[in-house]
Amino acid sequence: MDFNIEMVLKELSIKRKIFVSEADFQLELAWMIRSIYPHAIVRLEYCPQFDTDMHIDLLVIIDGKWIPIELKYKTKACKKIVDGEFYNLKNHSAKDVNCYAYLKDIQRIETIKENVSLFSEGYAILITNELSYTKSPASKNVNYYEFSIHEGTTKSGVMNWGKNTGDGTKGRDCKYAIILNGKYAIKWSTYSIIDSTNTGVFKVLINKIL
Repeated sequence: MDFNIEMVLKELSIKRKIFVSEADFQLELAWMIRSIYPHAIVRLEYCPQFDTDMHIDLLVIIDGKWIPIELKYKTKACKKIVDGEFYNLKNHSAKDVNCYAYLKDIQRIETIKENVSLFSEGYAILITNELSYTKSPASKNVNYYEFSIHEGTTKSGVMNWGKNTGDGTKGRDCKYAIILNGKYAIKWSTYSIIDSTNTGVFKVLINKIL
């Protein structure tokens, strides 16, 4: 059975144009996958046997084949009412760290591919209403430039922080280089439009790992 994540997200965007949180996104996506693919097995926060410290946001199993999915939902602070429901979104700053984290998701799925014989395909997905993610940094000298996920770039090989990046920026979870075996084109599309304000358009980035 072919798995079509773009179609799943399109259907989800009709039902849910906006989410309370990343956990809300995770749960709604899992339900949508099950409704479209009723024979699929879907597990949240799954720990693979080869690395029990790893947690896969969504593991979809169809016809015995693994489809791991990693999710990010990074928002710009705003208050919205959608379909009669109030949403109070927080500001997820640290764009540099969030770009790193998205690429780390791709790296994690590549690791799953290397260690799980049942691997079929995987997906890294980011939804945001902070449109600066889609735009190139003002200078190539910014510390996170190699991790930037702006429209039209391609991510591959070894990527690292700029030489002047402080340990406080990197933190405990972001201090190592990102190394990707594949090449991943960064192509953003519109997930949903809530209103015409600078927080009302949600963009989605999907990268497929094969």
